[in-house]
Amino acid sequence: MLENDENKPPQPSGSDKPDIVALMQSLINSQKERDRRQEERDKRQEERDKDRDKRQEDRDKALNDKLSVLADSMKVVTDSVDNLQKNMLRTSQHHAAPVSFSALMPIDEGPFASPTGGRTQRSEYDSEGVRTSQLLERLGEGWLDAYNAVSDADCAAIANSTRGFCRRCNYSDLGPEKHRQTVVHELFGAIEALLMPQRTNGTAMLRWEDRHDCPMSNGRKPDGILQARVYGLDTDWQSVVVSVELKSADHSHGDNHLRGQIFQNFLDMSEDQPRRYMLGLAVAGKCQARAYLCTPSGVVFSNVGLLQSAGDVTAEHKKFIRFIMVLYKMLPHDYGFLPLKECGVLDRFMLKDIPNCELPDTDTSNMTVTVSGRKTFGGRHAMLIGPQSWIYRVQIGGADGSTTSAIFKFIWHPKDGSEVAVHKKVQEMGIPYIPRLLHSATIAVRNQGQNSEEKLQGEILVIEDAGLSVYEFALNAIRSGCSNQLIDIFAGYMHTLLAAASADEHIYVLHRDVSIGNLFVCNNQPVVIDWGCGMIAQRTVARTPSDIKFVGTAPFMGIRVLQKSPIRTIIDDLESLFLVLAHIVWNVYGTRSSNYQTLWGRASEMVDVADARTLWLGSETELINRMGFKEEESVLVDLVKRLYKLLFPVDIRISEISESPSDPRLAKFRAKKWLEEFESAAKKSSVTEMPCLVKLREFVEANPRLELPRNTFESGKRKTGDRRDSSFFDSAEPHSKK
Repeated sequence: MLENDENKPPQPSGSDKPDIVALMQSLINSQKERDRRQEERDKRQEERDKDRDKRQEDRDKALNDKLSVLADSMKVVTDSVDNLQKNMLRTSQHHAAPVSFSALMPIDEGPFASPTGGRTQRSEYDSEGVRTSQLLERLGEGWLDAYNAVSDADCAAIANSTRGFCRRCNYSDLGPEKHRQTVVHELFGAIEALLMPQRTNGTAMLRWEDRHDCPMSNGRKPDGILQARVYGLDTDWQSVVVSVELKSADHSHGDNHLRGQIFQNFLDMSEDQPRRYMLGLAVAGKCQARAYLCTPSGVVFSNVGLLQSAGDVTAEHKKFIRFIMVLYKMLPHDYGFLPLKECGVLDRFMLKDIPNCELPDTDTSNMTVTVSGRKTFGGRHAMLIGPQSWIYRVQIGGADGSTTSAIFKFIWHPKDGSEVAVHKKVQEMGIPYIPRLLHSATIAVRNQGQNSEEKLQGEILVIEDAGLSVYEFALNAIRSGCSNQLIDIFAGYMHTLLAAASADEHIYVLHRDVSIGNLFVCNNQPVVIDWGCGMIAQRTVARTPSDIKFVGTAPFMGIRVLQKSPIRTIIDDLESLFLVLAHIVWNVYGTRSSNYQTLWGRASEMVDVADARTLWLGSETELINRMGFKEEESVLVDLVKRLYKLLFPVDIRISEISESPSDPRLAKFRAKKWLEEFESAAKKSSVTEMPCLVKLREFVEANPRLELPRNTFESGKRKTGDRRDSSFFDSAEPHSKK
């Protein structure tokens, strides 16, 4: 049966049919748009999160940097004492007199210091008055007499007069606030004003100056200074006689910080001003005052009472005022300044102005010395103990009004040594390239107390102008394209060292401090200065190890000297000469590797230098790699390699060199072989005239005994069958040094 059409559902027309594909596509597009927008929102949120994290990271980094700087600063001030004491005990810059460890202990702790260095409970034996007197005895009898001459009545009068300043403070300690420190400075000023009328002899007093907000020329700011009145000159470290530091923490907690600052003040004070000793004053905690004394034999301190800040005047307050009054009573030369003048600062003076200076004649005593710029250009004053020296460029004025350029050197050293004697001897021997000694004098130390440990004497040397240091000359020569001149200059230095050790039949001289600061060039001629570490010895006198073995400058000491061998030889001087050349070449043609500072830094430990040197000179490959030579090699680089092969031959290990009782290289030493290496390097250079090299050849050819085989030693005794006197090659310190 056919279905009825009327019962069928209505069918949509073609226009009414939905476009399923378009609908689906629209839905898909809408979802994509929503996803895109969500992705953009997520991306923006991620960027905001990253930016927030970055800002937080920057804030954290800034905070960590500040904390790191603070930690570094705290570490620096905490470690400064230890580092400076290591410097004092180090002999890298100069030969040091024997120093007892007790000389490095604080006076009021020495007998009672614990083995670990901490403080122990005080004893009744530790009398403050007695210990202060011991400190003053080291300065001389005049200081102790002046201290004992101050009466309690005088101290009480000044204390009562300054009570107004104390009331303004009204605190039991200094505290961190600056106004409290200001009160302390005003108190010093009041004491100064009260003492001024007491000076009836016409001499000027010292002057107090607040410096905690006013930096010195090098940027450092001591809290206060007592200085010599230097009219017409700006305040600087040269005129300071006592440096003062103030801290809120007491000495037991802030001692390292305080001592570090005081010790650095000492180094600044001695940089350009010759001094036999230096004084510092630290006031900390509840106004406890402590005086520091730095002498060539050590640094000591003593408690010197309390600075009055509040309350009634006590014995400790009067003790401090007594000490301050003594400081004001002394003159600059009483503080170890060189010239006997009102200001004491080296500028223009006569040799007769120097206290206790023993001069050979009237003409010398009336000779005027004008210091160029009042600044040193050399010397051994970067260490706080041991022999000290200062070297200046000066103009010497004669009686006829003429002036001569010269070098003026002042030295404090042990009494058993004499640079003047060594310099005169090498000059008398006719050693080439030695500057002429124009004038010399000795200075006796006559005002020391009976219990003083100082066994020093002073010396003055005036030598003819030595020109430029070899490093300055090298830089100038390289800039002008004349670097090959250094071959001739170093041949001249070698001539000097060989001649000093062999020119005389009865004695020999070793320099023992060949370094970049002691080699000069004047008018294209080499000059060897500073024979203060030099040793004069008799060839026929039995040689024994010395109490002063390790003289020299650490970066330029031979490997055996760094290992503390008691025997010094001509090889050690030649090795130092090689190191000077290597140092110059490294700076000009090489790159500064990680161990550069360890090898050449002034404050390097000897053991660290020795370790780095062993690695550097272990092989020629290591030599080249660690110096980082560029591809183009100069003639000077070639000379360094040639001398290296002579000093460190492949058949002798560097450990054998450093550890053997006697230097195994001596058996291979031939002066002619060294000459040939210089001549081979010279042939590759563009320099046609090398007068120093010619003179070296003439000297070597005139001394055939330098080429004889070297005999050996056992326990300092000569074996039978010796073919020559080997004192020239192998010498321990004689009983009579220098």
